[in-house]
Amino acid sequence: MKKISKSAEPDALTEFRQQHPDAQWQEFRDTGPYTNIKQTLFEDQGHLCAFCEVELPADRPSHQRVEHFHPKSDQANPAHNWALDWDNMIGVCLGGSKQGSYPTPENLSCDSYKGRLIDIGILPEACEGYVLNPLRIINTPCLFKFDKRTCELSPDPDACARLADVNNQYESLVQLVEETIRILNLNCSRLIDDRRVILNDFNRAFAKARKSNNRQFRTQLAEQWFRNRWPSFFTTRRILLEQAAEEWLAGQEYRG
Repeated sequence: MKKISKSAEPDALTEFRQQHPDAQWQEFRDTGPYTNIKQTLFEDQGHLCAFCEVELPADRPSHQRVEHFHPKSDQANPAHNWALDWDNMIGVCLGGSKQGSYPTPENLSCDSYKGRLIDIGILPEACEGYVLNPLRIINTPCLFKFDKRTCELSPDPDACARLADVNNQYESLVQLVEETIRILNLNCSRLIDDRRVILNDFNRAFAKARKSNNRQFRTQLAEQWFRNRWPSFFTTRRILLEQAAEEWLAGQEYRG
């Protein structure tokens, strides 16, 4: 998971909400500018899933889904329509629900796995404070560590200590990040295998650099990987490239 910096609310959404203040999501999908809003969401995110960072290209819209971080069905406050709240929308993947080569539910992830936990009563539907919101986290430093042996993600305690102004239902910020990984199932076998592909690419580049005594390979790889916004499994790549990634991102005034 990486920080998401959203663009300003699209005028088309503002206009629809003004004309249909009580409209719910299905009505918006049926009669509103749903396609354009979805496209803008994924452009903001560099066509990555907001949770697992798998690539979701523009030419495969059926693999893209709009997630409402706060339940869109919440009508407790008549003056606030959560279904049409731009800051409540993020773009996500299908969570492995259509990938038959991996058994489910153990290989569901992202909102698919979170939704399952809600359905069976393990997680409240209003899950703010139980799961990190990628719109609210910091862009630097990275909140995660990457284990090259297992290809699993874990919290970086020093980075977690810099989190501020986030809802937290746990005893510590480290636990919040740990539970986010668990609730989104970011260490399922399917995503571990995907991250291992990135690690293998890195290891091949590293071996080639050692043979040629190229001490700039991390800097060169950072430019290659991050030149386009953004590569799949951004966080894994960022951690592997260490300081070279941070310097390159800082030079590009990275904000998420």
